[in-house]
Parts: sequence; structure tokens; C-alpha cells
Amino acid sequence: MSLDEKFADLLRDAADLAPVPPAADLADGARRHHRRRRRRQVVLAGGGVVAAAAVVVLAVPLPGTGGTGGTDTTAPAGGWPEQITAQFMADTLTSVLPPGHASAADGYGVGDGPVPDLPPSAHLLYDDGGGAGMVTLSTSRVALPITDATWGTQCADPVETPSEGCERTVLPGGGVVVVDKLAPDAQAQVRKWQATYTGTDGRQVSIWEVNSASFGPPLTRSTPPLTSAQLVAAVTSSAWDPVFAKPAPGPVPDATPSTAAPAPGQILATATTLLPPGTRTDTGAEQHTPGQAHLTLTLDGRTSMLAVHVQPRPSDNAAVAREREAFEKDTSGTLTKTPDGSSVLARETGATKTGGGPTLRWSVEVLHPDGTKVLTSEWNGTNEAQALPGTPALTVDQLKTIAAAPAWRH
Repeated sequence: MSLDEKFADLLRDAADLAPVPPAADLADGARRHHRRRRRRQVVLAGGGVVAAAAVVVLAVPLPGTGGTGGTDTTAPAGGWPEQITAQFMADTLTSVLPPGHASAADGYGVGDGPVPDLPPSAHLLYDDGGGAGMVTLSTSRVALPITDATWGTQCADPVETPSEGCERTVLPGGGVVVVDKLAPDAQAQVRKWQATYTGTDGRQVSIWEVNSASFGPPLTRSTPPLTSAQLVAAVTSSAWDPVFAKPAPGPVPDATPSTAAPAPGQILATATTLLPPGTRTDTGAEQHTPGQAHLTLTLDGRTSMLAVHVQPRPSDNAAVAREREAFEKDTSGTLTKTPDGSSVLARETGATKTGGGPTLRWSVEVLHPDGTKVLTSEWNGTNEAQALPGTPALTVDQLKTIAAAPAWRH
């Protein structure tokens, strides 16, 4: 199979990971985050090519990266100039890289991707003299103005996405660049580095690279070929201006949340008051991603990690009704109702790609009567990527009590 065929297959497999509009279902996002993490673990372990690319193939930040919780400010799809071809994308990616050997360069222009409305992208093998590594570029647009909750403008949460380091820079013009270096997979040792530039015109350019030629083993070098500075230069290059020359469609009015996503400190303060008596907690390092927070908790001798994601209600009642209809059709868990009219989905997820095997993650998602969504997730271990089987600190009913509390409504 050629490199381009592998990439096309990868895109088809990961099409559901593309950025979603603000009114999109939080549960879908959480399940996508969980599926892609499990997919990465399972396929990397088996040596397949779909591997680590499924973490972020279509754009943008990693699971837990800034903006993914609560208020996703990604703009609607579309608005791409028709003259942007696959050849332009491949040539431009080659041109923004430092001197070296580029091969197998290809891409997708406007209208010719493997899924509808796929933004322009490109990929190639790049060798700086120390071994070739796969380099992949994707584009997207975000709603303006840029805020701390804008997708891709914060470092990945190390609890949900173990990292070896992150650099976040606010540029003089107001744009934001984030360079994340993921911790290597324990078995395959594939390292994945990513730079995402979010511009004040709404553009988002993301490049990720691995120390492999095919998204998985065998490794071709110890680290990916581009340095942080080289990644930043590539994503911020004016060579991408033609891709964003056409104005983006306006934001969807009824997708706008009625309030901003709560800060991690607010979420932790609320969640702590809802824990069972006698629970000991540790919030760990300072957290920055709006709409989500996590803490370690110990109860009755059992210690687990609890993550809480909060999505404020949309400002439009019609959007609330649509979300409720979609929520109640969800078959990924057990659906129940509370006396006050909240809809509750309880899920247990295993380690395999299909969710089987010993349960590693327990979650309860609640759609409140006013449209607020709260997702509580629990696993054993310091981070989700290394979750272990066993009895968690909180029961599913206790997770439900936290997620269904009226205190989250505003």
C-alpha cells in the first residue's frame, strides 16, 4: 500500500475526529477522545499504520487540549478557495520545511478528500539527514474572537494526554502557537510532536510529526525530525495565506453557549462539595483548560482519578431541544431519567477498540433540563492512557449524583 493510500485510509478511519461546532454533543466528543486513545494503543501495539495518527489527524488539538471541554469555538466547515489543490498543499508543505529531503509528498485539496467538506491537508516523509519521519499538515477555522476556550490554544492536559513538554506562545499580533510533545507509547515508543497555530483571522494550521515513516513501528529515529522552532516557522508561514483567502461562513447563532465554559477552579470547587463524606482529594498541578477539570480522590481505601467536563447550555431553545433529541437516541450506554427531567447516560468502557474487556473507564453524562451538560468520568491510575482494571473509588450512582446536581446549571 502506498503512503498516500495509507493516509487516505487513516483519514477515513478518523473522520469523526474533526473539530465540531459549539453545539455539538459533549458525549460524542468524550467518546471520540476515548476511542482514539484506545485505537492508538491497540493499533500501535499491533504495528499497524493507522496508529498514532488517529489521535489528531484532522486538525488540531489532542484529547484534552485547550478548548475541547465546554465551549468548542470551532467555526462551521466550508469557506475554502476552490483553486486549492492537492498539489498546492503538498508543494507548500515541502516549501515551508527546512532544507532536507522530502519524499512521498501528497495531500488533499478542496473537494477531493476522502470525506465530505474535509479541509485541505498534506503529508510527506521528511529526512533532515538523521532518518525520515512522517509529517502531516491539516487546516481548519475557528470562531472569532480567540479566547482561552478556543480549540487548540492551550497545552494538552497531561492527565488525559501524557506529555513530555509543551510550549504555548502568544504572538505580538494576538495569534497563539502551541507545541505539544506527547509522551511515547509504552510499547511502540512512537513520539508525536505537534504545533498548532491559531491566527486572529480565524485560521488554524496544525503540523504533527512522528519518528517513524508509517505512523507506527519500526522507528526510523529517536525523535521526530523537526525542532519546535521549525514546527512554529512552518505553521505560521504566510505561504498558507491562499488557503484562507476566502472568508469563512458566519457562526451558527443557535450554537453559541449562553455562558462561557467554567474555569477549572470553578469546576473543582463545585465537584468537591458533591463528593461523598470522607473523600480525600488532590487536584494536582494547576489546570488551565476551560470546561474541564480533574482530581485524584480516595474513598474507602480506593484511589481513582475523576474528570469533570461541563458544557453550558446553548443560548437558543431550539438548539437545546435538538441536543436533547440526539442525546436520548444515544445507544452507547444506559439511558435513565431523573425526577427533575434530566437525561442520564451511564457507560462502562474497556480497553479494546470495540470497548470490550475489563472495564477501565466509568462515566455518567447528564443533560440537564436547561441544556447544560455534565460528564463525569473515572478511571484507576494517574492518567487515562494507563488506566487499570479494578473497583473505582466512586460508584456509578455517585458519579451520577455529581453530574446531575443542579449546582452546574446557570
